[in-house]
Amino acid sequence: MGKTLVFVGLFLGVLAFLVQGYAFIDANSQTFDEAAHIAAGYSYIAKGDFRLNVEHPPLSKELAGLAVYLRFHLPFDPQPELWQKADEWMIGRDFLYHSSVSAEEILRMARLPNLFLGAALVALVGWWTYRLWGAWPALFAGGLAAFDPNLIAHSGLVTTDLPIAFFIFLTMYLLWEYQLRPSLGRLVAVGIAAGLTLATKFTGLLVFVIIGVLILLQAFGQEKGEEGLDFRSRLRQSFAPFLRIVLVGLLVIPLFYCIYGIPVWAQGLRYQMARAEAGDPHFYFLGEHISHGRLAYLPVAFLIKTPVATLLMIGVSLLLWRFGAGLDRRSALFLLVPPAVYFAAMVVTRVNLGLRYILPVYPFLLVLAGRVGTIHLGKSLALSRMCGVTALALTAASSLMVAPHQLAYFTELIGGPAQGHRYLSDSNLDWGQDLKGLKTYMEREGIPVIYLSYFGTGPPSGWGIRYQYLPAWVENIQDPDLNERVPENGRQILAISVVNLQGIYFDAERDRYRWLESRTPLTTIGHSIYLYDITGDRDAHANLAGIYEGLNLQELANLEREKARR
Repeated sequence: MGKTLVFVGLFLGVLAFLVQGYAFIDANSQTFDEAAHIAAGYSYIAKGDFRLNVEHPPLSKELAGLAVYLRFHLPFDPQPELWQKADEWMIGRDFLYHSSVSAEEILRMARLPNLFLGAALVALVGWWTYRLWGAWPALFAGGLAAFDPNLIAHSGLVTTDLPIAFFIFLTMYLLWEYQLRPSLGRLVAVGIAAGLTLATKFTGLLVFVIIGVLILLQAFGQEKGEEGLDFRSRLRQSFAPFLRIVLVGLLVIPLFYCIYGIPVWAQGLRYQMARAEAGDPHFYFLGEHISHGRLAYLPVAFLIKTPVATLLMIGVSLLLWRFGAGLDRRSALFLLVPPAVYFAAMVVTRVNLGLRYILPVYPFLLVLAGRVGTIHLGKSLALSRMCGVTALALTAASSLMVAPHQLAYFTELIGGPAQGHRYLSDSNLDWGQDLKGLKTYMEREGIPVIYLSYFGTGPPSGWGIRYQYLPAWVENIQDPDLNERVPENGRQILAISVVNLQGIYFDAERDRYRWLESRTPLTTIGHSIYLYDITGDRDAHANLAGIYEGLNLQELANLEREKARR
């Protein structure tokens, strides 16, 4: 297969990725952190002030903010008291929902930079695979990346997860190229890519750990050369380029902080370290509430949120490492050490909040999966290539079946997204992304007001949703109207986010909505919001009355008690 056909195939894969990503952007409303990230990024561009959202470096937020700034030129005048307190959540809500441009338009524009980074990642996966093993492997790896539901979902959101995956992968690819043809320009390119990684997320520091481990393993595995260098000498010689990479990377960071530079970056790093030490008691794993993270969380999340056919291709490539274009030592180090180090580091931190924390492992494993296209099964490559095409088709079908709701993707082995809530939660399934879908449902069914318990930081009213308040989380940001009432005549629909149904953030009141588990949902919105028809349901209204009484909302309690009586 000629190079031209490979480029055409990868171009079509990138195009397919962009189409899926744009459909995801269009279908999904604001997720939990997006308003804060967008407002922070916009403030960096408009004011040159970095007080908002110090817990993350600025690069991905600046890209989102710059896109919005160039497109809309919106004024940025937060309330002085909120600005003084650096209240990113309230400032983010006001910026997104009280600007002259709609929240939907701002979100769409802010999300596009990450989508283009995702498309670049797909292309780079295919290109590196082509450089390693040729045409068919490149098409397989690029195709798997183009239809991977996790890459698609996180490319459509204003978060740091996809950018850090791209920049780590880019850094390692450039290092691979540098070692093939050493030059000062290539070494500087590695350092710049590493600096972009550090300017994206603090876990980007792991890129230096990864490079250090690679150098150690390479030096350890080399045989004594003609110059007679021992291990220590080889190590010293190898670490000279490493120190230059570190220096260039650190010099890149201040470029994204204007005049503030390293001190602000260090402040954010200290914040993250203190946060990690404090821990988080709100985790959900395999149907249980857990107060401390589990080591098994991310391995399980990887297995049940990665398409089965993709897993099989990765497994076959590893098991048959001697066959086909054998997995030589250098390729194995570059493709296995980075995901192994990153994966292990994330597992040890026990931050059990989502698969997104290990998103950087995917590009390396997808390149590895592409090697299946070189393995001889029998006397020819035809069978292995047929298997690769089949696996690619199955991955594409599995992903497209849940589109445009790839954030809630789970494999068919556990029953797909419909059963995902039995295993995981939070950003694996429900990140507050389905308010737009809920509004569409209400309009289609002619339902003016619903009962709603929503998990997220977006105000439902910002998406035109009228609802009778039910207790949720971060309600001060949602700003509910306590005067709204579900009419007594007509259908009475209760909508609840999966996270609230599970009770993850309710602490002492985790069983608040347990009574809904015995009922079959009328339908689900994007797999993250469950709808129940409680018209004429005496027990449901009695339970709602009890909830309102517990919150000292006596008028609402009396109203529900009267509905139960009738």
